Parts: sequence; C-alpha cells; structure tokens
Amino acid sequence: MNERYRRLYRLGRRPGEQGPRPLSRNQDRVEKLATGTNIHATTSTTITTTLKTPIASTLSSKMSTKGDPHRLKLTKNTITVGTWNVRTLWAAGQLELLRNEMKQYKYDVVGISEVRWTGKGQTSIGDFIWSGENNIHTKGVGLLLSTRARQSLLGYNPVNSRIITARFRGKPFNVTIINVYAPTSDATDDDIEAFYGDLERSMREVPKKDILVITGDWNAKVGNDNRGWESAMGKYGYGSRNERAKAKSKMDMGITRWYTQEHD
Repeated sequence: MNERYRRLYRLGRRPGEQGPRPLSRNQDRVEKLATGTNIHATTSTTITTTLKTPIASTLSSKMSTKGDPHRLKLTKNTITVGTWNVRTLWAAGQLELLRNEMKQYKYDVVGISEVRWTGKGQTSIGDFIWSGENNIHTKGVGLLLSTRARQSLLGYNPVNSRIITARFRGKPFNVTIINVYAPTSDATDDDIEAFYGDLERSMREVPKKDILVITGDWNAKVGNDNRGWESAMGKYGYGSRNERAKAKSKMDMGITRWYTQEHD
C-alpha cells in the first residue's frame, strides 16, 4: 500500500453535533483499517456514465467472484458517484435531512460542496467525511458514503476547504475519488491558481493503477460550443463558456453532465 496511507486513526463526533471533533497531530491523510478476506477474481472493466439528480457517473463491469464485503466491486452491480452543492450543512439537522434525501438514490459516494463546517474529520458512524476552514463557516467539501463505500474506505485526505480525496478498495483496481469546490468568478487570480495547483498535486499523488474520479462544483459555465474540446466536454450546455470553464477544459476532464442530453 502507498506509504501515505499507512498512518491509522479514526475521527468522529457525537450524532447531531454540527461541529468537528479535535484531530490528532496528523492533519492529512486518514487511514481506515479494512477487515475481511481478499479473494481472487477475473474481470473486464468498462466505464459508462448516467444522469441522476444529483449528477452521477456510474462505473460498471462483469466480474466472476465469490464475494468480499469490504471491496467496491466493478460488477454487474453499479458503483454510482454523484455530486451536489447543498449550499450549507451548517444548521441543526441538515446532515440528517441530506441522508434522508439521498435514500431515494442508489448512490455509493456523493461529493458535497459548500459544507460550511469548520475543521476536518468524519462523523461518528463514518458515513460523512469533510474538510473545511479552520475558524469560519464558508466553503467546505465532503463525501457522503453508502454502507458498502464506508466498508471499502482505505483512507482519505482532507487537502483544504476546496479539495478532499478518498481511496476505496476495489477489484480489479482501487478507486480514488477527488471532490472539489472551485473558486467563483469573484475570486482573485491567486486563489484560482492556488486551487488548480492543489488539484494537480492531488492528482499526481493518486496511485497510477487506481481508477480516478474527479467530481464537484466547478463554478463553470461550459456553454454548448464544444468545437476543439470534444475530448473534454459534450454539446448540451447552455449559454457561452466562461473563463472558469476554459480553465477546467484545459485539464482535459470530462464534463459528464453534457455528454448526455437532459430531458425535461
């Protein structure tokens, strides 16, 4: 396993409490000790995308296995990764409302933007991990996990209030998910450069054999003109592309929402 995922500790806080629990000295990656017996499997993997609300992309494949409850399997069952800007979770009961809302979706991991919690950590039952500012209730990112995603979690890295990464045990490859909350159009050039610099560093740290999924709120308007950007975006956006979308497109990331035309 990668060296940065070897340091183990668990974080938690009392149910219903809307603030973070103090952390240990290690403010970076958090490792989760996984249990269960590993098995051998034969698999061939494909990646497809689907549209849900919140926006979701789905990984699927065919797999022959006897079962391991502590792996995210790319099998006949789907692994769904979505994103949602909730505007804020900084109010009593907001997280519970989010949990109840998400019960109607068959999700595994949902990237949450604008959490607005301070500090960084995970809830007592481990279904939500977050990274925020130290003292002010602004920005903040998190990941809401299903039961099987929680059981498969190898560790997570609360990079800052705009980026959080998590790594999950999978077959045949592990899965790394990066959730982001990009600066708005009001941000300074220095803030924008810092964000993309942190994102590129986080991407470089992902093990080469991992499946990498990047999700989040990019505060970007991509428009519907994808000429010259066919490899990075679809053609079903609205309006005209703004500078934030150009910056994102230059990183050659798929904007899955516009690969499939939305229907009213």
